[in-house]
Amino acid sequence: MKVVVVGAHGEMGARVTQILQARGHRVVPASRSSGVDAQRGRGLPAALDGAHCLVDCLNITTVRRRRAEQFFLTTARRLTEAALTAGVGHAVVVGIVNAIEPEVRGALGYYAGKAVQEETYVASPVPVRVVASTAWFSLARQFLTQGRLGPFALVPAMTLQPVHPDAVAVALADAVEAGPGREKRQLVGPERLRADAMARDLATATGRRVPVVGVPYPGRAFRDHGLLPTGRFTQDERRYADWLRSSAGGPGELR
Repeated sequence: MKVVVVGAHGEMGARVTQILQARGHRVVPASRSSGVDAQRGRGLPAALDGAHCLVDCLNITTVRRRRAEQFFLTTARRLTEAALTAGVGHAVVVGIVNAIEPEVRGALGYYAGKAVQEETYVASPVPVRVVASTAWFSLARQFLTQGRLGPFALVPAMTLQPVHPDAVAVALADAVEAGPGREKRQLVGPERLRADAMARDLATATGRRVPVVGVPYPGRAFRDHGLLPTGRFTQDERRYADWLRSSAGGPGELR
């Protein structure tokens, strides 16, 4: 199967590419460095020619609503239109648990962007499987670097049910191999953790002397555990402490 992975050099795109290649698929890693710019639509016809599946792992580091919505809306439209023209059988897209809920998308610009992305794919004629996960363990790296006030890391004191990023990558690869269809899968981790506690544990595991201060996050959605899963979901059993022991020193991206 020919699979085009857009955003193949990001954290999730790289993982999915590796898994699909190991399973014997012909994977085309699509990114600006390979001449594919999904935001401008450049290089998409050539990349998607003869493809059976498109995997959208694009990401942008921003909390600004307008920027996030514009990026995810534009790229989703260009990719679905190009996939339809090229006759691509189906698409798989990375989603976030509860991002399309009004209170969640209204609380943070990034989630609003991901909600628009998901809705654009679902509304397109191209069959799409959405793999929506809770926050990845690697989000803890963001907590230690963003929201700094002098030596302190200000981290939202909100409850998450984070999941191992490898589990998400496997779920995306499984969705590719499931073939054309329309569904949404939810994937979560095994334990509920406070975001500020995750950041403290990461700082300890990596020897970083960063004082972490938990701060209330504005918005009812996060105070009321709006990022926790509801309905049917699959639970991966790997725990945050396991990830800390094996992966805490590597690079990460916003999730």
